[in-house]
Amino acid sequence: MKKYTLIILFIILINILFGETIKIWKNTNLHHVKSKMYVSYPEADKNNHTAVIICPGGSYCYLGMRQEGHEVAKKLTEQGFTAFVLRYRVGMHSAQHPDMIQDLQRAIQLVREGAQKYQIDEEKVGIIGFSAGGHLVGTAATYFDENFMAPLGIYPQVSLKPYFTVMVYPVVTMRDPHAHRKSRKSLLGAKPLEMLLNKMSLEENVHPNMPPLLILQTKDDKVVDYQNSIMLSKNLTKAGIDHKFILYNTGGHGVGALPKKGTDFAIWFDDFMKWYNDIKR
Repeated sequence: MKKYTLIILFIILINILFGETIKIWKNTNLHHVKSKMYVSYPEADKNNHTAVIICPGGSYCYLGMRQEGHEVAKKLTEQGFTAFVLRYRVGMHSAQHPDMIQDLQRAIQLVREGAQKYQIDEEKVGIIGFSAGGHLVGTAATYFDENFMAPLGIYPQVSLKPYFTVMVYPVVTMRDPHAHRKSRKSLLGAKPLEMLLNKMSLEENVHPNMPPLLILQTKDDKVVDYQNSIMLSKNLTKAGIDHKFILYNTGGHGVGALPKKGTDFAIWFDDFMKWYNDIKR
């Protein structure tokens, strides 16, 4: 009885800290998969009826859930967004492509299908990702017309196209010399096929129908070469795609919603809000 009580108290504590939890593959053939979303709501009088799905980074191997997940959700809900932190499948649990993008597309599907419950506009479901999570949201922004869930027998009746996409110090390319090799290995394996290298090198696959994108990167990033963001931005410009690229001098990598004070990157969330207010419609 005592053990049962402790379990209940633990569940209550998790809900207090992280909000409502959604098991995204419940009642599907992947019901055994533990991918989930943590939902955080804004105060009713601040609700802007826009959802943001957050994808933490971690080299597609693990997830930085605190600084690139729950702390980001706090900042978003303060500004009126309904925030969904996605715990997607990663390499440390033997996941590889397309597991990760299946999780994100499923999240977009569920948020849109639950728009009334979450008190959001069905069309207004944006995504933000950090590092490898930046690559994941970039993949969703690029391949929204490809239903990666089809092999699972899931065919959404809602659009999988994000309302907007924010890529923060993102992994972009899978090709040397600028590839983040740990992310590439976790996503595609040690010896990926050329077809997958091409498809997952996002800078090679831009197209005119992509949603508005914001790319944020720092020059002193010692983990992901900032040339990733430069290559993507250049190709987005060539293709005439609505986007903004901000390159900060200082700020490093992996800091998420907890940037170091005194660094240029410390204002990234303010820059995001300015951009969002410019593109919202």
